Amino acid sequence: MKKKSIFPLTIITLGLSLSGHVLCAQNIKFDKATIKQVIYSIDSIIQRNYVYPDKALSIVNFLNKEYKKGKYQNLTNPQDFADKINTDIHFIQDDKHLRIEYNPSLENNIIKFNSSESNKNKINEADIAKEKSQNFYFRKLEILPSNIGYLEFTNFALPNDDAKKIIHSAMQFLSNTDALIIDLRNNRGGSGESNNILGYFFNGRTKIGRSFNRIKNTWSDNYVEGLQDTNGVFMKMPVYILTSTKTFSAAEGFAYTLQTLYGAKIIGNNTSGGAHLTRSFSLTNGFVGFIPYLRSENEKTHTDWEGTGVIPDIQTDTPLLTAQNEILKNKLTSTNNSEKPKIQWLINYNQSQIANIKADSSQLDKYTGRFAEFEITKHDNQLNFRDVNQKSNLTFPMIGISKNLFQVGGDYQLEFVNESDGKYQSIIMSWSDGYSEKIDRTP
Repeated sequence: MKKKSIFPLTIITLGLSLSGHVLCAQNIKFDKATIKQVIYSIDSIIQRNYVYPDKALSIVNFLNKEYKKGKYQNLTNPQDFADKINTDIHFIQDDKHLRIEYNPSLENNIIKFNSSESNKNKINEADIAKEKSQNFYFRKLEILPSNIGYLEFTNFALPNDDAKKIIHSAMQFLSNTDALIIDLRNNRGGSGESNNILGYFFNGRTKIGRSFNRIKNTWSDNYVEGLQDTNGVFMKMPVYILTSTKTFSAAEGFAYTLQTLYGAKIIGNNTSGGAHLTRSFSLTNGFVGFIPYLRSENEKTHTDWEGTGVIPDIQTDTPLLTAQNEILKNKLTSTNNSEKPKIQWLINYNQSQIANIKADSSQLDKYTGRFAEFEITKHDNQLNFRDVNQKSNLTFPMIGISKNLFQVGGDYQLEFVNESDGKYQSIIMSWSDGYSEKIDRTP
């Protein structure tokens, strides 16, 4: 069995025209003869290459049945034809990678790509240059409060030395953080080899599963290289991955592998559910087929995420704040006493951004009044805060974290204590640096 170290989990891109823009060819004729020829080509390509042979046969039989019934015969627009073909394909097999597209420019690039090694190199170089102008899709790199690393990238770049340098720099920058958040909510996949990003999370060469290649009709083992390919950088901290319904293909594979084999926590929403590596084929007459030809089996689960998506450990519509608080709560149990007030303050602040707990309007008078230089008033069932020593009369809304705990802007947290005679008699003011002070109600 041949061993492989690549990460075969997404679309192989061919040429600059994979941006998805459809360019109409001036000399392509679309008529009944064209339809017949394209149908024949679709049948042939799917039967030879689609990753599930039995499903390939079912798709082809259904398309031919619909063709013989005359379903496509009166179509005059090639895009309408592609749309109907895709609807019929997905009626039989709901594979998000499997589709037909009318894109003469892309078909021309595919033909050029396959015609010579020189053309292949030129197209690859042009694609890499375009990705370089986008910083290889790395969008944000940040150290959040309490030494939490944050990384956002929106695609997986084609394998090349410049992309590897960007990745290595990012990983070095984040390597001393206490925990790492990787944001894949807007990542739609990309190259099937991923420039060994996964390798930074494994101490040595690690088998992550195996894959079946329908074109070659072979199974191959899949590995990540680990430290031997990361110049000694090893990301051993807890990892939290943010996902959404937009997360697709290679991004799903990255998340799934780290979830199952590294212990990363997935936070957010189910991903799209497209697991198969896909190749683009010329179908003649300006049509292109995106045909999944390779499927993978995870080393631990012996399956993949096709159709189901990657299932989060925590389902939430506020994944970034939720991930931060999960990390902070874990730190709270293991950190020294001097740091705990700072961590708790951050947890409270993040919670105030997620939900504003409204106090019962009939109970608001319990909170109002003067506490030294701080004045708390109510207006339209909203508590407001003002420092009377400030020249401005501007008040700030108090955001409920719990019944008695409130956030004021990014500066203060107020906890009401000592209720008697229908009023709270004291507040505990807390600041982000961990300092707190108890202040009694002013008579």
